[in-house]
Amino acid sequence: MLALSHALAKKGHNLTVITPNPSKEPIKNHRDIDISYGYKEWQRVQAMNHISLQVRISPSKIIGDMYNFINFFTSLVFDSPDVQELIKELNGTKIDLILYESLYYSSLLGFKEITGDPPVVGLLTLHSFMLSDLPQGNPVFPSYVPSVYSSSCDRMTFWERLNNLYLTVYSHYVTEYCIKPLQENYLRKYFGNVKHTAEELEYNKSLLIVSADFATGYPRPIQPNTVYVGPMHIVKPKPLPLDLQKWMDEAEDGIMYFSLGSNMKGTSVPHEKKIAFIEAFKKFPRTRIIWKWESDVELPGKPENVLSRKWLPQQSILAHPKLKLFISQAGVQSFEEATFYGIPILAIPLFGDQDFHARKIVESGAGLSLEFEDITFKNVYDKLKALLTNPSYKENMMRLSSITKDKPMSAVDTAVWWVEYVLRHKGASHLRPAILDLPWHQYFMIDILVFVLTILFLIFYLFNFIYKKVIKGSINISNCKHKKIE
Repeated sequence: MLALSHALAKKGHNLTVITPNPSKEPIKNHRDIDISYGYKEWQRVQAMNHISLQVRISPSKIIGDMYNFINFFTSLVFDSPDVQELIKELNGTKIDLILYESLYYSSLLGFKEITGDPPVVGLLTLHSFMLSDLPQGNPVFPSYVPSVYSSSCDRMTFWERLNNLYLTVYSHYVTEYCIKPLQENYLRKYFGNVKHTAEELEYNKSLLIVSADFATGYPRPIQPNTVYVGPMHIVKPKPLPLDLQKWMDEAEDGIMYFSLGSNMKGTSVPHEKKIAFIEAFKKFPRTRIIWKWESDVELPGKPENVLSRKWLPQQSILAHPKLKLFISQAGVQSFEEATFYGIPILAIPLFGDQDFHARKIVESGAGLSLEFEDITFKNVYDKLKALLTNPSYKENMMRLSSITKDKPMSAVDTAVWWVEYVLRHKGASHLRPAILDLPWHQYFMIDILVFVLTILFLIFYLFNFIYKKVIKGSINISNCKHKKIE
C-alpha cells in the first residue's frame, strides 16, 4: 500500500501516513506516523499467549480468532502516543481524503468525523471477501464465489459448497456480533460523541481499491465502487548482491527458491521435515537451491547445492532467468510475484488465504500443493521432480503472467487515477449502489415475495370459496332435481 502513498506524494499530494513501515529516507510530501513498535509488540503477545503461526491453522480457527487479531491491532494503533497527538492535531481541520485499509478497523474512520467529513477510499491487498464485500454492496454468493479462507475453486462440489456456506455464515456472525461492537467501542472511546456509528462509517466508503486481479483469483460480481487494479507492490527489481548474482548465474540446471514467508520461519520447520527437504534437494545436484533460513546458525546437514540466508531480495530472485521453481506458503504477495515473473509454485499452505491461493495454483495448472503434515522425502521429491520436468506448469504460469501484465496502466498508476477520480468528483457518490440503503427484506425482496404469496393465497381462497358455495351448491341442487324426476 505504501507504493500508492509514495506515488501520490510524488504527484504533489500531501500525505500523513500511519504505518509500521516508515520510510528510511525522508520523502517529500510524505509524513510518516511511525508505529513500527507494533512488530515487537506482536511478537511479545504471541509468546505471552502461546500464539503460533508456525503450525497449520484451520479456516474455522482463523475466523474464530479474527476478533482477537482485530482487537489487538486496533488497540496497537490507538495506543501510540503519536497517533493520539495526531487525533488532537487534526481535530477541527479539513482534509481532502482518507485512505484506509479495509479490514474492518472501522473505529479508525473516526478521523473522518473530526476532519470535515472527507471521502474515504479503502485499500485491500488480498482478494475482496465478505468482510470487505458487504460494506461496498458486493453480492456474496457462496455457491460459486469461494471464501478467501477456503480451499475451494469457483466450481465446487456439493460438500465444498456446504463448507463454503459455513465459512461465509461464520465470518458474518463474527463480524456482526463481535467485531462491529468492538469497533463501536473504540470509536466512542477515542473520538467521543461522533455523529455516525462505526458501521455507518464502514458502509460509506466512496471506493474500494483491491490490489489483486483475476490471474490469482476468480471472476465474481462487483459493484462500480470496487476496482481491481492488480498487485501494486511489484516494481522493477533491484540488482542482486554481487555474490548472490554470481552464485545464481553459475547454476548448471536452474534454481529453486525456498521461502515460507514472513510469518512461518524456515527455522520452525520440524526436524524430520527439514531432513525431507534436504534429502530431496540432494537428488537434484545440478540444480541450486536458495533457502530462506532465519538464523545465524548454519542450516544443519546443508547440501553443497543449497545456499541459506536470513533475508533475501525475493522479487530480484524471482526475476532471475535461471529460477525454475518457488517453494512457498502461497501468501498473496508471494503468489502475485511468482505469477508476474512466471515461476511455478510448490505451495505449502498454512493459514489464512493461503489455502485459497494454493487451490488456484493447482486448479490453474501453475503448480502443485503439499500439505504441511504430508511433508516426507518421497512426497517432496516426487512433486519437485514433476514441477521441474513437466513443462506444462511453466506454460500455465506464463499464461497467468500474461493476464496479470495485460493492463492499460500499471497497478499503481491505476490506483492513483481512481484516488484522484474520487477527489475530482468530491466523493464520487454516483458510484454508490442503492443496495447499501436497502433494508435486508427489500434487498432479498421478501416484501415482494410475501405480497405475491398473499395474492396467490387470496385467489386460491376465493376460488375455493366460490367452488364450495356456488359451483358445488349448483351441482348438489341439480342432482336433487334429477333424483325427483326419476
